[in-house]
Amino acid sequence: MSLRVGVVGLGIMGGAFATNLLKNGFQVTGFDPVKSKVSALVKSGGNAGKSAADVARKSDVILTSLTSAKILEAVVSGKDGILAGAHKGLIVMETSTLDPADKDQARQTLAKNGVVLMDSPVSGAGKQAAVGEITVMVSGAKKDFKTVKPVLAGFSMLQYHVGPFGDGMKLKMLINMLISVHGAAFAEAITLARASGIDLEVFGEVLKKSAGNSRVIEYRGPLMLADEYADPKVKTADLTVMIKDNNLIEDYAKSNNAPVPVFQASMFTAYAAMAQGYGSEDPGVVTRIYEQMADIPRKKRAPARRKK
Repeated sequence: MSLRVGVVGLGIMGGAFATNLLKNGFQVTGFDPVKSKVSALVKSGGNAGKSAADVARKSDVILTSLTSAKILEAVVSGKDGILAGAHKGLIVMETSTLDPADKDQARQTLAKNGVVLMDSPVSGAGKQAAVGEITVMVSGAKKDFKTVKPVLAGFSMLQYHVGPFGDGMKLKMLINMLISVHGAAFAEAITLARASGIDLEVFGEVLKKSAGNSRVIEYRGPLMLADEYADPKVKTADLTVMIKDNNLIEDYAKSNNAPVPVFQASMFTAYAAMAQGYGSEDPGVVTRIYEQMADIPRKKRAPARRKK
């Protein structure tokens, strides 16, 4: 509990990390460019950081939860980045889903200044993160993993040291590949159920204890059965995030000459949903694409305006 923890990026995941760490007795300092997110942290008992550099000065361990490689670069080496406030012994846990090469560049930059960066992606959606039911896959030196494990236990259910730097992201991509496949398969099953007259409530209930169930169906399935993808209280992620992750996975497979036809087949409905404007909705919205192809959409849409 003596380790001071910083969180840079207080979105759905980073905000959940910070809240759970506070509940478990850690001193937490957070920063996010969106002031309302910092205010929410302070209201929960945390400390407001003025910048990533300020967080670095006040922390022994920093968790970063970011949306792009460009933001990671700014957070690490920008004018008010971590390096500007870094001190010897500081450990950065990079939890985002980003290209391993971009993470390694950040690691090298920090290492030149005596700061350790560990590749530490998490598995689990926002709902799981909110209650600490996520898994962290840490890659890097084992001695550093032992140092930060108490912090990891403060916001996650399971903590694994998975190997040398970069192996965490490889595992994260493998898991996300299966999430994409499971989601697409369930969307197909829902569409076939409807087309053949099966009641979706009955289908969902019978599926719970069957061999066809999965963790993906457990947390995303209810949205897909109910055709509800936009409510921020229930959605598990944004479709845009899944597509960003899937593009990384496709590059990962290509770089290793590994065939992934089932995974690639799961992606086309995601792109179709994006083209229809569903980017900010839950990835389960791909169900609507399958239902459209079967000519059984569940929601009426406003007719398109005719061009004059």
